[in-house]
Amino acid sequence: MIKTELSLVTVLLCGFGLWIIGMFAVALIRSLSWQKQNQRTRALQPQIRQALVAFLAGSDNQDRLREFVQISRADVGAALVSFEGTVAGGARDRLCELALELTLVHDWCEETRSRNALVRRTAFARLSFVCSYEPCRRLAGDLMLRAIEDPDDEVTLSASRGLVHSSSIEVAERVFGHAVSKNLLVRIVLTEDLRRHAVSLCQRAIPRELKSGDRVRILNTLHMATAWERALPMPGMGALLSSDDREVRMQALQLASLVADAPEVRTGILDALADSDPEIVICAAGAAALQHLEAALPALARCLRVGELEVARAAAAALAEIPPRGWVTLRELSTSTNDVTARAASDALARMKVPE
Repeated sequence: MIKTELSLVTVLLCGFGLWIIGMFAVALIRSLSWQKQNQRTRALQPQIRQALVAFLAGSDNQDRLREFVQISRADVGAALVSFEGTVAGGARDRLCELALELTLVHDWCEETRSRNALVRRTAFARLSFVCSYEPCRRLAGDLMLRAIEDPDDEVTLSASRGLVHSSSIEVAERVFGHAVSKNLLVRIVLTEDLRRHAVSLCQRAIPRELKSGDRVRILNTLHMATAWERALPMPGMGALLSSDDREVRMQALQLASLVADAPEVRTGILDALADSDPEIVICAAGAAALQHLEAALPALARCLRVGELEVARAAAAALAEIPPRGWVTLRELSTSTNDVTARAASDALARMKVPE
């Protein structure tokens, strides 16, 4: 009995030992393979990039590039996409057309179906680059549309960036609706990419989000619209400027300085200047300054006379941005017996170098 048990243990130990040796052998083979691949990549990349530079310079000879494709399609694809951020316009279209002719775009479309997350992310990132070119966008469009709902944030970000190159406002609206529900990093990236569609998004997508009743989506929409730093037609601003939600109201006031002048915007700014919350008053003063809102002069003068130091400084800075009446008000208040008022007015006049 004991001998049988010992024999069984011996067999198990031998099997375990063989398994360890096998795993070590597999790891060693993979390591050698990766080493060889890395060495080949280091040798090929400079040559491929040189051939691509010649191609971008006007050469129509693709023989050298096709030779590299036969050696390593992956390295040619990586070298081609490495020009992202350094080429634009016709040069970028030329690269994208080359990717199509070398059937690299087809490879990336196939790789989007891989179970390997890294392979999928790389494929979508490369498709995002070439989707600035209409023929590539037609080939990969359906894949990119489905991918914006992918559970992998890196995949959805790449897909969204590829889609914003489309001239279709419906596609831009879908990407925008996706962006306002995502994290800060995704929103920052897509805000810049969506800038070109800002005015069009104000027609349906932005009003729809602002009326959604979802506080997070409303705030994210306001943040993105503010980051565009453009004069935008923003219907429905009156409700946001009088919102009971303090954060929504403050963000709306920041956006109010950029939107097209409208009665509801002016009213919202004037009401906020009379608010008891110092931070809301400060935001309203900044909006009044950027709108050059002369109707706000009496309210700004009152804030400068009776407000605390930070409020007085904000009001004085706003008055300095609304000449000439704002400058006249600052000169009068710079001689006030109230030290806070006089100091804030004098500092604002000095910063703006307002003539005596």
